[in-house]
Amino acid sequence: MLSTQIRHLSVFTTLLLSLFGTRSGVAYASCVPDTTSANSAKTTPRLQQIKNMYGFGGFVYALDNCPSSSQLVSDFSKMKAAGARMAITFDFCGDGDDPDYYGEVIQAAGKAGIHIIPLAWTLYFEAGQTWSNTAIPKIKAVTQAVIENPGPVLAVAFGDEPLFDNDAGSPANLAKYILQMKSDFKNAGLSDIPISISDMAYGWQSAGDISAVAAAVDFFMINNFPYFNFNAQSGGSASSWSDFTADIAYFESIANGRPLLVTQTGWPSNQNLWSPNSPNVVTSISSEEGFWNLLDDHCKDFFKAKKIAWLWRGWDDTLDGWGVLRTDGSKKWNFSAKQTC
Repeated sequence: MLSTQIRHLSVFTTLLLSLFGTRSGVAYASCVPDTTSANSAKTTPRLQQIKNMYGFGGFVYALDNCPSSSQLVSDFSKMKAAGARMAITFDFCGDGDDPDYYGEVIQAAGKAGIHIIPLAWTLYFEAGQTWSNTAIPKIKAVTQAVIENPGPVLAVAFGDEPLFDNDAGSPANLAKYILQMKSDFKNAGLSDIPISISDMAYGWQSAGDISAVAAAVDFFMINNFPYFNFNAQSGGSASSWSDFTADIAYFESIANGRPLLVTQTGWPSNQNLWSPNSPNVVTSISSEEGFWNLLDDHCKDFFKAKKIAWLWRGWDDTLDGWGVLRTDGSKKWNFSAKQTC
């Protein structure tokens, strides 16, 4: 996931919600509480909330260990205490096709008082797996869960990196499923829920004709990992910031004024999960902290100026080395970051 060379192995999602229709007796909200302002009772359209956000937004949260409802509420509550306004899911639980489990995740975010971005996992790689039999059931599950539990949902993502991995077979086919999800939400009275894909700049740049996807998404989710660049050094180095801002500039060039949200960024404390591409890269807790601080140090001059928020991958070391917490739940460093500046 993260560079032209490095990628993770997992399985992605797809959905055609016309199978589910509009549920009777369910109240659907077109807005969610605006937690970016002092008036948390205020409701603001979701896309406008994304456009208004800048600085530290939250965390990437892995589902592959199938955390229980109580664990989900506990983790999301701790994220909120650490300043998070949202979480985006990563990977999937079990086969990833259970809408009830996604519903538990969404409900847990609501109980903790944060927004959630469910990510429909679309990657597949095992023998016999196809877009139809592997990705679509996951997309369908996410769609149903969102329709049944819309309140805490800030947006929905296709991912991870479906253009880079060519999950749908072509950008045009991926766009077709994005539009299908939009149609399903609209039919359920939820046309306010924005949809995008969580991908890196190289995924867009290497995918050929991306016009259909660029037209289909409501805003641009960005995977931005200078760690994987060929000139990577330490997390807090000047090259890290230069590489980070170069990717942002690319997305600005294709966004046509639509909002940007860095849905995945981070720096690992070890090389156990994904190896780097630079012989000079530094992987340590201090290097991970250095990249975190680098982002936070540019709150006012970059993130506020451009109205861009960032989410850290990840919350804990379920993705080995990438979390702000160790596997035992202890902090790697005393992290904090600015929501406003």
